[in-house]
This record gives sequence, structure tokens and C-alpha cells, in this order.
Amino acid sequence: MGPRADKHDDVYDRQIRLWGADAQKKMSNARVLYINLTGVTCEIMKNLVLAGVAAVVCDSRPYPEAVREMPCSFFHAEDMERAASENGISSQCTVAKSVQPKVEELNPLLAGRNSIEERPIAELSDDFFTQFDAIVASRLTVEEAKRISTSLQKVDEGKLFIVTDTFGFDGCAHLDFGASHKYRRELGKDKLSDLMPVEPYLSMADMMSVPLEGATGRWDKSVPRILVLHRLLMDYWSLVDKPEFVKFAQDWLAINKLSSSALSSDVQDCSLETLGEIAQHPEVSPVCAVLGGILGNEVIKSLTGKGGPANNVMMFSGFDGGCRSFLLKKN
Repeated sequence: MGPRADKHDDVYDRQIRLWGADAQKKMSNARVLYINLTGVTCEIMKNLVLAGVAAVVCDSRPYPEAVREMPCSFFHAEDMERAASENGISSQCTVAKSVQPKVEELNPLLAGRNSIEERPIAELSDDFFTQFDAIVASRLTVEEAKRISTSLQKVDEGKLFIVTDTFGFDGCAHLDFGASHKYRRELGKDKLSDLMPVEPYLSMADMMSVPLEGATGRWDKSVPRILVLHRLLMDYWSLVDKPEFVKFAQDWLAINKLSSSALSSDVQDCSLETLGEIAQHPEVSPVCAVLGGILGNEVIKSLTGKGGPANNVMMFSGFDGGCRSFLLKKN
């Protein structure tokens, strides 16, 4: 065993004790693609890079405008600008280029394994997405999510695909673990079940196609408010020339056969005017940190095959600190 292996074991000793050497090896060999950095995806990336999982950042948006309000402490816009300047990177660059020095700084053991992709999503081939073990994305359009999902369905191995955003005190994530993903449920200390498939399974493309009016469940007699708000904002954020939010939301609810009560809440102001303000300035640091930690754990479970997955939507409320899963099903 060489000095690099010794250092690797020393740095990840706690994780090896927690997950096991085999799980840590799988994580150390994995690469996760991050599309469009936001507060929540930066929290996921920070946690996983520190745990030894290599990161590839795909974000062609202009820096610093696209991340000026990003509330991640380690990837704060001013710190990124300072790091970019110290590394001779122009202030007129992409978000992916600007964040590269900060990612490398997080975990020197991953030197040479992290990378960036500065081309827009539309210019990337379907094969590009299949080379990664997991994909974590924010600020995607529904059509972009469907396209990436379709490309991942063409490969045999199951690959995790997460689409997540936060908005005010709420956050939501759609999780597609792949049709062929198998996992072992933890039964107790050092005890695991036989391999199990994710059931029922729904691809990201199918999730995005489920009519929201019928998205109910055993404990949800009406469609969950956070799910409705996430999909509303995904469609709103996808527009280049954004219309007045209240009118857009009213038309969107009508098209999706939902009433305004689908956005109502007993604990916070959910008027369309307030939601319009949230749409302009959506991210709150503690919400990003908590949801990012939860989703980072889902990535680790996917990479290692240990632990039951959250199938297939997760919704976080900052008002009560609860994060619960919801199962989207084909009608």
C-alpha cells in the first residue's frame, strides 16, 4: 500500500467505518454531474466532494450574474470572484469556470478528477449524460429534464437523476434512480437485505408527464402544494422573457386544471403576489443546506447500493423542518 492509499484511508477513515471500505471505493470511483449551480446543488456538491466523490460542473450561464444571490457559504459569489482572480480567470466567464478553483480547494485528493463543461445543455449529445454515475440538476426546463431522462434510459445500468430547487422556505426534488437500480435495505447493524428493485418505478420523463390534477396519494387527498409550486416555478423560470407572475400563475393553474387553493397554506402567505417575489429571489440558505444534506445522502445510497431510496419526490418545508417523500404514479 503506497503513501497515497494511506492518506486516502486516513482522510476517509470515518466514512469507511460508517459505510464500509467497499462503499467508499465505489464513491471514490464515481463522478457526479452538476447542471446549473444553485444554493441546494452547491450544498450537495460540497458534501459529496468532501466525501471523495468527483464533481463535473456543467453551467454555461454568465458569471457572476447567475449566482450573485446564491446562498451557499463556501461558494459565495464574492469568494468565487476572489478565487477566480487569484487563478487568473477572467471575470467575464461561465459559472462552471468560476467555480472550478473552489471545487479543487475542497478536496485535494480529487485533483485531476474534477472537471467542468461550459457548453449549453442544448449543444451536448445524449451520450454525454450517460458517462456519469449520477446527475444533479437545478433550474432545468421540463423538456430538458425529459431529454436527459430519455438518454439515461438507453443504458443498462441504473443512474440517479435528481431535479431539485428551493423557493422561499420550501424545497422539492424529483428523483429517478434508474429502471435497473438495485439496492439492499439496511435491516440492522451490519445486516442487509437481498438485492431489491425500486418499485414502483417511474422515470423522470414520466414524472414530468403526470397530470398534476391527479397527483394524489394515500396520505394526500389533494396534490401537495410544494409539488405544484415547484412545477409552476420550473415553467416560469424556463421563460427568457418572463411575463408578470400573477397572470402567468393564474393561466398556468387553469391549464393544469388546478384551483388557486392548490397553492394555499395554513402557515405562510402563499398569495400569488408573494409567490411572485419568491420567484425573483427564491433561495434561503438554511433551506438549501438542509435539503442539500438530505439529497447528498440519497446520492450516496445510489452509488453504494446501500439503503432504501426516496422514491420518487421529496418535499421540504422550512416552517416545520420536515422532509417527506411522495410517490408520483401514472394515472
